[in-house]
Order: sequence, then structure tokens, then C-alpha cells
Amino acid sequence: MTTPHSEHEQQEAAAGNGMNLLLPLLLMAFVAAAVWYFMGTGSKKDEHHEGHETTTSVVSEEINPATIETTATGTVDTLTGNFVYNTGKMITLGLPNNAGKLEVGEFSTENKLFNFLNDKTALLDTVKGNWFEFTEVRFKTGGAVVDSSSLTQIKNIAAVCKAFPAAQFKIGGYTDNSGDSAKNVALSQKRADAVLNEFKKQGVAAAVFTGAKGYGPEHPVAANASAEGRAMNRRVAVNVKAK
Repeated sequence: MTTPHSEHEQQEAAAGNGMNLLLPLLLMAFVAAAVWYFMGTGSKKDEHHEGHETTTSVVSEEINPATIETTATGTVDTLTGNFVYNTGKMITLGLPNNAGKLEVGEFSTENKLFNFLNDKTALLDTVKGNWFEFTEVRFKTGGAVVDSSSLTQIKNIAAVCKAFPAAQFKIGGYTDNSGDSAKNVALSQKRADAVLNEFKKQGVAAAVFTGAKGYGPEHPVAANASAEGRAMNRRVAVNVKAK
């Protein structure tokens, strides 16, 4: 005959056995959820790893958050189709290591690049990259020949490169999303290479640049829906790899 006390013990034992069976199932569900979460977030992070180093087969219209020019002002030159930036009032930069002085616009690439390199507290962004869009580098229509109007900014940035001997850089070339994507990538590569060659002509040591890469329509800085946006996306930029 079973006493009330023994019935209570049996109920407790049954409950304990049920919990023993349930705990492993809950643990397995938790582990599976954790694996799914970290794999999902990891794949998203890799899309723009090392500041554009990886690309996807589908061109995204998401605006690149790494750029410095998303708030840039200017107008489109109706004759050339180039975006003409407002570089602000002229200021004087005193370069370190007896590299002289530069007269540049306050919103220019030269000033922004100089300030980043000269600021010891400004850290390298190893995920998005520290990209600086050239505001005055342009090409002859439809080709990869650097327009003569670009040489002033190239000379200025070459002087900045020489003033910071520990710094290293990479050139990136970009297009808008008009036309064939593969042809745009090829054109952007030629333009990036052309700009790199111009820096070499200015006496910048080859070791200062880690290379040049054409990204075509990838990583736009503005929406391609407008003429202004497409003009801004047809550009060349420099990435700081070391400082």
C-alpha cells in the first residue's frame, strides 16, 4: 500500500526525471540559436571587410559609410559631367619634417588627409577603411587619361605623402552604375592605375602605395538616381593603410 508521503516522493521523482530530459533539449536549442546568430552576423561583417577588399556579385545601392564626402556640396559641370566640389576658403597647411607649406581649400582632400595623418589620436579603421575622395582629380571623358586640371591636387597630396614617411596608401577607382558592370570595373582599374602612376611621377616612393584597385560601381557615395549622384560616384579615392 502506498502512503501519501511515498506518493509525494514519486511525484517529485517523476518531475525530476522530466526536468532531466528537458534540460538537454533546451541546451541544444540555445547552442543552435547562438551558432545561427554568430554565423549570420559574421557573414554581414565580411561584406566590406578591410575597406572594400571583398566584393559581391550584386552591386549594392547602399551608400558607403566610409566616405568623407557624403555631405559634400558642389555642382555638376554640364559640359564635362564632372562634379565640381566646393572646397571652401583657402587655408595654409604647415607640413611636418620640413616638407613645406600648402595652400588648399578647407574642405579639400589635402586638408582632410593631412588632419587625419597629423592627428595621433585618429586611429585606422581596419573594417571600413579610412577613405578620402579626391575632390579635384578628373579624367578625359570616357577614358583613363588624367586631366591636366588634376595635377595641382596630385602634387599637393604627393607632398602630404612625403611629409609622413611612415604612412602607406592605396588608390581606389570607382564609376557610377551606368552601362556594363564589368566594363566599369575595368575602366575604374585603369583610372586608379593612372593616378598611382602620377604619384610616382611626383617622386613618391613606390613602397608608399600598397597598390591600386578598381571597384567599378561598388561602394557609391551618392544615389545613382540623379545626375549629381552619378557624377559624385565617378571618382578616385585614397585609403590610408598605415600612418
